[in-house]
Amino acid sequence: MANYSPQHFEPRAKAVNVKGVANRAVATVLTAGLIAQPLMSPLAAIAAPSTDNGDSVQGGGSSVENTVAAGNQAVVKTAAQLAEESAKQLKDAQAAYDAAQKKADAAGQSQKQAQQQKDQASQAVSDNEIEQNAAEVAALQEKIDELKAAVEKTEQQQKKLGDLNDQLEQANKSVEDKTQALKDAKAKQDEAKKALDDAQAKLEAMGMDEYEAAKKAVEDAQAKLDDANKAVTAAQANLDQAKAAEASAQQEKKDTEAALTSAQAKKQETAAALAAATTARDNAQQKFNQAQAALDAAVSGTGVDLSALEAAKIAAAGELKTAQTELNAATDADATAQANLQAAQTAATAAQEKANAANAAVASAQSAYDAANKEYKDAASKRDAAKAAYEKAQQTEADKKTAYDKLVEVRKQKRSEWEAACAASNAAEKAYDAANAQVEALEQQIADLKSNMTVDQEVISQGMFGFMNYIIGGSQFTATQKSNASTAASMLMGTTDKQSWYDSYVDQDMSRYTNPLSLEQMRNALTYLDTQNNLRKANGQSELSVSLRMTAAAALNTSYSSNIWGHSNCYFDQGENLAGGGGAYTGGETEDTLGWPYTGLYTQEKEAFDKYVAQYGDELGSHRYDSYYIYQHYNSIYHECGHYLNIIDAGAKAIGIATGSGKNTDSEVTVFDYSGSTGQKDFTVSEFKKLVNDYIDSAYNAGGTQAQKAQLKELQSKLAEAQKTLGTADTAYLAALNNQKDAQDAYTAADTNANTAKGEYEKAKSGTAAAKTAYDAAKDALGGIDIESLKQNLDAAKGEAATAQAALDKANATLADSKTKAAEAAAHKAKARSARDAAKAKSEQANEAYGNATASVKDLAAKRDAAQADLANKQGSLGEAKKADDAAQAGVDKAQAADVQAATALSDAKQAVAAKTQALSDAQAKVKAAEGELAGANKAFERFAGAQKAVDDAKTAYDAAVASVADAQKQLEAANEAVVDANLDIVKAKAELANDEALKADLEAVDHKASLAAGTTGNEKLVKLNAAYARYKAAVDAAAGLKAALSDTDAKLSDANDAYAAALAELGDAKDALAAAQAEYDKYHPKAEPQAKDQVAQAAAKAPVAKKKATSAALAQTGDNSALAGEVFVIGGITLVAAGVTLSDRRRKQM
Repeated sequence: MANYSPQHFEPRAKAVNVKGVANRAVATVLTAGLIAQPLMSPLAAIAAPSTDNGDSVQGGGSSVENTVAAGNQAVVKTAAQLAEESAKQLKDAQAAYDAAQKKADAAGQSQKQAQQQKDQASQAVSDNEIEQNAAEVAALQEKIDELKAAVEKTEQQQKKLGDLNDQLEQANKSVEDKTQALKDAKAKQDEAKKALDDAQAKLEAMGMDEYEAAKKAVEDAQAKLDDANKAVTAAQANLDQAKAAEASAQQEKKDTEAALTSAQAKKQETAAALAAATTARDNAQQKFNQAQAALDAAVSGTGVDLSALEAAKIAAAGELKTAQTELNAATDADATAQANLQAAQTAATAAQEKANAANAAVASAQSAYDAANKEYKDAASKRDAAKAAYEKAQQTEADKKTAYDKLVEVRKQKRSEWEAACAASNAAEKAYDAANAQVEALEQQIADLKSNMTVDQEVISQGMFGFMNYIIGGSQFTATQKSNASTAASMLMGTTDKQSWYDSYVDQDMSRYTNPLSLEQMRNALTYLDTQNNLRKANGQSELSVSLRMTAAAALNTSYSSNIWGHSNCYFDQGENLAGGGGAYTGGETEDTLGWPYTGLYTQEKEAFDKYVAQYGDELGSHRYDSYYIYQHYNSIYHECGHYLNIIDAGAKAIGIATGSGKNTDSEVTVFDYSGSTGQKDFTVSEFKKLVNDYIDSAYNAGGTQAQKAQLKELQSKLAEAQKTLGTADTAYLAALNNQKDAQDAYTAADTNANTAKGEYEKAKSGTAAAKTAYDAAKDALGGIDIESLKQNLDAAKGEAATAQAALDKANATLADSKTKAAEAAAHKAKARSARDAAKAKSEQANEAYGNATASVKDLAAKRDAAQADLANKQGSLGEAKKADDAAQAGVDKAQAADVQAATALSDAKQAVAAKTQALSDAQAKVKAAEGELAGANKAFERFAGAQKAVDDAKTAYDAAVASVADAQKQLEAANEAVVDANLDIVKAKAELANDEALKADLEAVDHKASLAAGTTGNEKLVKLNAAYARYKAAVDAAAGLKAALSDTDAKLSDANDAYAAALAELGDAKDALAAAQAEYDKYHPKAEPQAKDQVAQAAAKAPVAKKKATSAALAQTGDNSALAGEVFVIGGITLVAAGVTLSDRRRKQM
């Protein structure tokens, strides 16, 4: 495809139509704004300043002279007539001036409109020309842009097609990789299964009976501990229940004590009443006895001592008086006590009501406060949580911002590092190419030289097999060396220990350069030996000898592994290391100068192993040089670090190394096979290197001149150095590529991290805003809760309740004291009443005795009957009092029994609490004992737990491996689908490329000039380009009409200018006439003279301003820059500018 390079286009200058401008001497007359002031005197025009060109300003010249002449001829008229005529003349002149002013204004307005129309038409023509230019440029630019876009799209499609082909190649490669990954995953699955079987076998070997017994002991101990914990929980519940019962019994005891006190007080009252009733009955009995005795004495005639009876009567009356006095005093005291009791009862009741009301108020205030306080605490908690969330969001935002800023800097740094790595990679690639070219040149020189020399082709074609036979037949070798060489030769030929893959992968053409069995690859393998032993020496391990059998094993395994990536698990004795890539080793021989493959086999894995040693300590580190122990006890670590461990293994005694590629493959590998048998120590490294080099040199130096041999030796020496340089360059190039890849990955990761951090930062900012909103809302909600006033109400209510309670306590104390005093007063009253009643009865008896002694038997009988009735009555009262006293005593007995029962219940409850407390302590002791048993059982089970964990871990690893196989299978299927998709995308891309190339061809075929003329390309598919050409055609079509309109407006403007100039001339004449009339008027009207002088002064003061404005604005809108001298007129406050050209020139126009 030919390259397309469009010419550079620049926008053309704006086109201006200048036709007729040079021949037009047209000046536009401009009018300044009307200045509102009185008309000027004609002298004002004379006093006006000169114009810029030095011309004086004059209205008409001859008008003033005519006016003066007319004045001289009118001298013969009277002053009054002259005054009247001058006034009329001034009036007419003013009217004429006003008419001329209106005409000039109208003409000026017409001229202005004509100028505007002409300017608009001119602008339209100019705009049309610009539009034509722009449309033409736009059309051409559109063609260029579309063609450029088509070219770019075609190139993009070609690049896309190339990328898709690369993707297809990558997809095919991915299928190969995924196939290999599936094989690897299956191999790891097999390894994991073996590890699981080994772990289970080890666990079973420990004795399943003991394991089950130990496991059951742990389970039993755990069950016992669980039961003990349950017992503790139950005991705690029982104790809590017992304590509740104790509290209830305590309250019950208090209640029964109060009831007993009340019953005992009641018993005291009934006992006093019973005593009074008994005394009354006894007195009535005595009175009856006395009456009966008096009656009996009277009937029987027994005499009575009246003196004694009278004395007894007087004494009894005195006793009665004393008893009555005491009774009255006791009654008064009892009334006072009862009144005090009633008052105390009333006060206590009132105090109780107040206390109840106060407590109710406290409860109400407490409820309101608790509700508000709960709401306040909830709101405060929400506020605090919102505040914490807001502060956390702020900190998160700050942290995210800091993290984002740091990651942006990291991304910038990683970008620089990546660019530097790319530059280093390019330099390393150039160095590698140069070194490779040098190696290829030397190899070609050696090949050319060898082609002219005689070599022992038979020795070369027999390769490693011939070398082994050379040892077998050599008398200088020991029997062991010969025996081992014989075994190796049999292995190489497949006559001993032949594997199923031997014929498929082992190449019998040992003259092929990359065949692991060839002499060239044997020589290359020698380059690895010294580094191997130097690394062992650095770790304090003995040097390895070279084993002939391991050398053959390594060659055979190289043939396998170059075809099937992985270990063959055949031939070697103790261990094997496998590395991708072949040829001579070109790196250094010390830890700090290593090259590939030792940087992978040794350096990287040593770093990994050292990290594990830091994690596990001497338990792992002390077995660093025992690879088999680590394989057994730290299998996962061995699989990660096994190459390193094989190199430094103390048990290794000999080694065999081979490099190259087997049959049917170009992939080269290097294999290191180790033996732990001292019987395999055939040669030291230096002996073996000399032996192999001498053997190979003898084959190549079998013929040729001495000069050729010397030259060959020199070339081989140079080749060795060049290969070393190439190896160094290769290592450096690979390292540079890795660095570039790492730098690119680091930059990609940094970019991803920065973008992620930015998203997190933006999210954090949103979170902060939301948290602040929530925090503000929580603060507002908290501020709306008035907790303080409710707290004050509660405190006030509690204060009032405390005051009421104190008053109640005082009232109850007073009531209790009043009850005691009332009871004492009542008892004293009862006792005084009994004493009075006794004295009264005694007095009555004495009186009766005395009366009876003097009365008749009939009276005595009546008295005896009355005494008998009274006795019966008193006996009934005594019975009632006895019943009441018995009832009170029963109440006391019942209260005492209840109190005893409550005391017993309280004692029982206290004993139950003590018992439950002891039960809880016993249960807790059992828990402690059960925990000890469980600890012992766990300790006994520990040795089985490790084995069980190993089984569990192995099972987990096996399950993971099975999952990996399934995943690898899925990935392989996905890779196959990707190949199908890539092929389909390539087909689509090819179709899109064909369409893009067709569009480019259409664009290249467009004739720009023809399309401008036609207003279209003629290709319907080029829609935007057709629109661009149509725009240009439309602008061209509109140009003729716009130019005609401009010509018309120009003619109209010329006519308007002529009319306006004539109006101005007429206005100037009117002005002159007005000035002359004013002067004439002023002659005969002297009072107006000061005003005229003021007008002249004002005009003189303002004239420069008017001139300045007019000068600055003159000819500003015409576009004609010819030097036209404008004349300035100030007439009646109007500033005018007249062009200094001949009006007849305005008709000469050219278009």
